[in-house]
Amino acid sequence: MEVKTSNLEQVSSLPIIVEPVETEQATLNDLITYIDQNRDWLNQTILEAGGVLLRGFKIREIEEFQQAAQSLIPELKPYVEGQSPRTKVTGNVYTSTEFPAQFRITLHNEMSYTKSPPPRIVFHCHIPSETGGETPIVDCRKLYQSMPADILAKFEEKGVRYVKNMHGQERGIGKSWMDYFETSDRSEVETYLKENDIEYEWTNEGNLRTWSIRASTISHPVTGEKIWFNQADLWHITNVNERNRAQMLDRFGEENLPTHSYYGDGTPITDEDLEGVRKTLWDNAVIFPWQQGDILVLDNFSVAHGRMPYEGARKILVAMG
Repeated sequence: MEVKTSNLEQVSSLPIIVEPVETEQATLNDLITYIDQNRDWLNQTILEAGGVLLRGFKIREIEEFQQAAQSLIPELKPYVEGQSPRTKVTGNVYTSTEFPAQFRITLHNEMSYTKSPPPRIVFHCHIPSETGGETPIVDCRKLYQSMPADILAKFEEKGVRYVKNMHGQERGIGKSWMDYFETSDRSEVETYLKENDIEYEWTNEGNLRTWSIRASTISHPVTGEKIWFNQADLWHITNVNERNRAQMLDRFGEENLPTHSYYGDGTPITDEDLEGVRKTLWDNAVIFPWQQGDILVLDNFSVAHGRMPYEGARKILVAMG
C-alpha cells in the first residue's frame, strides 16, 4: 500500500500525517501491515516529531481500533490511578474522557504525576463532534524552552506535590478510590501505593487521601531532551471556574479537595505562576479538527494533550502503554 506524508496547514511538524494514496481501499489489515513493515520509521518519527496522525484508514469499529492500538503498543495498560472519568469499552481501551462537554481540559501528559507514566498514548476518533471537541497537543520540549525563566526555576527546584482525596461510596464528587485503582481490595491498593512512592491515609468515613512529590521537568528517557512534565495546573483548584471553585472550597475546605497541587515543599503555587504556565501551554498548542477514523499516536513524554469544549455526539477512544 502506498502512503503519503504531510504536515498540518499551520506551521508545525507535530503531528506528521500519514495517509494512504488510495483511501477507498485502505482497510484495517492494510494499516496493520503498514505498521508492521514500517515500525522502525514510525518509532523514530514519533520520537523526533512527537506524534503521527494515521488518517484515511477505514477504522470504524471499537475492536478494530483495539487491534490497531495493539499493533502500535503491544501491551496496553489499564488506567489505574487515572484522573479522568472514563469507561472501559473493551480490553484496556477506554473512552478518552467523560468530563462535561462544555469545559475545556487543559494540556497535560497522561499520568505524569505517577511513578511510571505510559511512554505512548493512542487516540481514535470513533465519532467526531458536530462542533469543537478537538484534542489539542503541545510539544513539551518547546514548553521547557518557552516557560518564563522564573517560573521554570521554581518548578525545577521544588517539584510538585499532588494531593488527592477519594471517596469510598458508590457516589460522590470525583472518582471513588475503587474507580481510581480498579479494585475494592484495600490491601491491594496499599501495596500499589507503597510500590509507587505514594503516601496515604484512610479516613474514618472510608475515604482515601494520598499525596506524592514528583519532578516537574524531566529528561526524556530515550533522547535525554529536557521536557516540561507535570499536571500542577490541572490538579490545582484554580483549574475550576470561579463559581464552582468557591462552592468546592466552602464544601470541602482546601485539605479535602478532590485534587489540589502545591510546590513540592508544600508551599502554595501562586495564581501568577499558574497563569504563566497556562499561557505558555496554550500559546504553543496545536489544534486541528478530528476526522472519523483518525488514529493519533503520541510520545507521552514529549507531547501533552487536552480537549476543547464541544457540542453534539463525540466519542474519542484511548489506549496507552
